Amino acid sequence: MIRTRRFFELLFGAMTLLAGTMISAPAAFAQGCALCYNDASATGPHAEAALRHGILILLIPPMLIFSGLFVMLYRRRNAHHEASQLASGAGSMSASSEFVLHLD
Repeated sequence: MIRTRRFFELLFGAMTLLAGTMISAPAAFAQGCALCYNDASATGPHAEAALRHGILILLIPPMLIFSGLFVMLYRRRNAHHEASQLASGAGSMSASSEFVLHLD
């Protein structure tokens, strides 16, 4: 029962993701408009190189932000588990002055 429910939840999520991708596909293809392409190609080789370099430079900050976020999440992946182990170990002491509230 639980496995079939989990399967249908995953299937629903996958179908929702697929539907969202199919709906947004025309908007993604619209990014290559003819006016922008003609304007960029008419500027010459130096300006085209500058556009390519600008795209790469503008890509760096989001990549650093996401990388930093994932590194932080990876380092703190067991923080809740370790805190609960410390709290359960402290609960066995008779002179404990701390109370830990778990809202699981």
